[in-house]
Amino acid sequence: MEHISIGAIRHFIEVHAVIVYFVIFVGVIFEGEIMVVFAGIFSYLGSINVFIALISIIFGGATKSFLGYTIGFYLNKHHSHRPFINKIERRISYFLPKFNERPFWSIFVSRFLILGIGWFTIVFSGYRNIPLKLYVKAEGYSLALWSVLMLSLGYFFGYTALSISRDIRNILLMILAFFILFFILERIVAFVVELLNVKEFSEPEE
Repeated sequence: MEHISIGAIRHFIEVHAVIVYFVIFVGVIFEGEIMVVFAGIFSYLGSINVFIALISIIFGGATKSFLGYTIGFYLNKHHSHRPFINKIERRISYFLPKFNERPFWSIFVSRFLILGIGWFTIVFSGYRNIPLKLYVKAEGYSLALWSVLMLSLGYFFGYTALSISRDIRNILLMILAFFILFFILERIVAFVVELLNVKEFSEPEE
């Protein structure tokens, strides 16, 4: 670690920028938040172009949306009675109990909830045959806002971390602390959403 500098990391990423863009694209399909935040950090370092990174993120997110909906549609046609379908439905109902009544809002907000719920939601959208026009609109707005927010978060964190220290060990510790706090915050948001849903269900209907 003592021989690794910020400049060396910046140069290494810059030299392999094309591969990094591809990794961002694939990473967004399978995970999302962590990859985009790192893209923001490397954008601040100047190793990659922030606009090309944003394009890679959006293409990755759009591919994920298409794959998820297609998988859900296929499951509806061929595996609608499988046990894992019930598992998906229970998970969606837990976090988004109003999915059937308000699919646009449910699809939009799912991208910002805890890890994994986004994948469940887009697969469930295909399974429920949510109208494509509504699905594309909800996913498009959600993806655009999420991409800019997460990339900006990574960019801001890169600026903040380097303002505090340029020692690679300290920066790695700050990155670790940042992601721990990020996941805690994500859990808190999910918990608040759950409380709001419980409160909504507990209110008597007029």
